[in-house]
Amino acid sequence: MDVMSNTEKVCIIGAGSSGLAAAKTFHERGIPFDCLEREHDIGGLWNEATNTGVVYDTTYLVSSRKYTGFEDYPFPEEYPTYPSHRETLAYLRAYALNFGILDKIEFNTTVERAERAQDGWRVQVAGEERPRFYRALVIANGHHHVPRTPSIPGTFTGEILHSRDYRTVKQLADKRVVVVGSGNSACDIVVDATSVSQRTYQSMRRGTYFVPKFMFGRPMDGIINFCEKIPMPRGLRNRLYTHWHRLMVGKNERYGLPEPEHRIMDSHPTMTTVLPQLAAHGRIGVKPDIVEFAGNKVRFSDGSEVEADLVVFATGYEISIPFLDNNLLFDPDRRPLLYLNVFHPEFDDLFAVGLIQANGSIWRLADYQSQLVASYLIALAERHERADWFRKLKTQGHASMVTGSYVPSERHRLEANYYAYRRQLRRHLRRFGPMAAASLKSGRLVATPSSRAPATPAKALPTRAP
Repeated sequence: MDVMSNTEKVCIIGAGSSGLAAAKTFHERGIPFDCLEREHDIGGLWNEATNTGVVYDTTYLVSSRKYTGFEDYPFPEEYPTYPSHRETLAYLRAYALNFGILDKIEFNTTVERAERAQDGWRVQVAGEERPRFYRALVIANGHHHVPRTPSIPGTFTGEILHSRDYRTVKQLADKRVVVVGSGNSACDIVVDATSVSQRTYQSMRRGTYFVPKFMFGRPMDGIINFCEKIPMPRGLRNRLYTHWHRLMVGKNERYGLPEPEHRIMDSHPTMTTVLPQLAAHGRIGVKPDIVEFAGNKVRFSDGSEVEADLVVFATGYEISIPFLDNNLLFDPDRRPLLYLNVFHPEFDDLFAVGLIQANGSIWRLADYQSQLVASYLIALAERHERADWFRKLKTQGHASMVTGSYVPSERHRLEANYYAYRRQLRRHLRRFGPMAAASLKSGRLVATPSSRAPATPAKALPTRAP
């Protein structure tokens, strides 16, 4: 086998919040691993000093510290209710230090490709002559790498920017700015622009529920967390939340914003307190879809047009894992094939952690996902009967995923209801019985029949670095 070494380790790719959760769990449960991070530091999206980071000066958590931090390592009490990105990165660093995993991460280590091999995976690292061998692969590098930019007819003579490259209000100062999108990043940039730009416009293809961060003086996610403890059918809960929002916030049309044509739980929430107020004060020019560029003019689907110096596309990201054959993970519509968005339905040695979007703490979900992966790997190694049970269960693939009736959109391909999905993960952990807390006694993972699948030819895989 043409590899640097034949190891019994798991390869965790990425040292953002999801990779840290996986590394912490494996470390605690005696699973040998390497955690490979292409940047010089941890933090992923939250680290402004790396190419992976996508935060800007005014980035804050959209969920409160109490309901965002890892359950076994809460945010410090002295932190504000909604910490800044710098405070968030400091917290992630403290988390890594607390659990003794910071010195177990290989920095400046870029995975160029990963391909199937007999009994495991070949992982090619940039700058290394020969690939490494790992018994299993955990993809934890996130999905915010490839900006999604709509194709619009015509030519724009001003500047075009994706929200991924936005860092400071200086980029907006004294310009006529059009921001495309209605998600959290879009609304942050719109609010920033109103304070420094000549004129600010926001282009939205559909109405959105803008959810305030506080209600009755309490963080909104705390109120929702309390309400979710009351059992009721999803349809009824959706109607109640929709009416409650209308009662407490009011109709969008009162602020000069387009009305949603769906209920509030049918799309990913946008957390903003001030944007509707700014729109109502005339500080934001609200526009529908862009249909054409013409020099410095931006034309919209309602026939109106504005002159602009800068267009910011806050339109999300393509779902892509650049170092892996994506046919292993996604169907032709780019929807996950994975059971619980984590487990490959056929292979026992391929996992994803954090490949999900939800209306709650992805960090906590990543921690539960990591616990499930560890439990399965240990059950396999110990030849426990729970391994056979779960192997049969995961053959269902993504079809068994608790998702919801979301608005058809590229944005919702990874979407799940946080509370329903968390219940599903917890239920699986309980059903693992003693394996849910067991450690790997032998320190050795075992090759399973599915990991002995024919190796994928290297020429069939992409060679771009992540």
